[in-house]
Amino acid sequence: MNGMIEHMQPDQSEIQPAKSDSRQQIIDAAAQCFMLKGLEKATMDDIADALGATKGRVYHHFRSKNAIYFAVHQQAMQYCFDAVAPVLALSIPSDKKLEAMAVAHARVMMDTLPYQRSIRLGVEIYLRGSTTEAERAVLTDLITQRNDYEDLYRDVLRAGVTQGVLRVPNIEIASRAVMGALNGLVDWYRIRPEQTDADRDMIAQALAHAVVHGMTV
Repeated sequence: MNGMIEHMQPDQSEIQPAKSDSRQQIIDAAAQCFMLKGLEKATMDDIADALGATKGRVYHHFRSKNAIYFAVHQQAMQYCFDAVAPVLALSIPSDKKLEAMAVAHARVMMDTLPYQRSIRLGVEIYLRGSTTEAERAVLTDLITQRNDYEDLYRDVLRAGVTQGVLRVPNIEIASRAVMGALNGLVDWYRIRPEQTDADRDMIAQALAHAVVHGMTV
């Protein structure tokens, strides 16, 4: 199983966006700023400084920090969908599929940490704050996208119950527990220069096993 899960890891060139894309470079810089300074404290000046450019370049692509945050959120979610897509295509028992999805999700949390940490509380901050009607519509779409992603896990949980390989009394609570544990990685995980790709694999597999093992028959 470990070998198969490792094989499911997305290629790092697929995770990292093309650096020739000016808009993508701004999103990358913003994700770093949001992670380091906090979503509320980071400014357009900070993003421009991290990019090594003028604010004019930033404003050429984005009208506001809110707009950049939405782009960061969208990209973070796309990373997640892309990470689990190969696993969903596998014809394997649902308990194995759930664990492989959990490994893929944990890896993408680490591999795209600035993005994932930036959105951890971002939606709640913006929902509490002052936003325009158009911005609230974008937030609603982002929340819908997040729910669609979580539905992928709920579908696998239901299939696992049907197959008799998962014991899940309440699908909704179980899915929230799975996602909460996996997403919580961004709160305690720290990037270390000496950490290898194999180290990340070990963390991802250990977390996935801890999350899924309690539900296996």
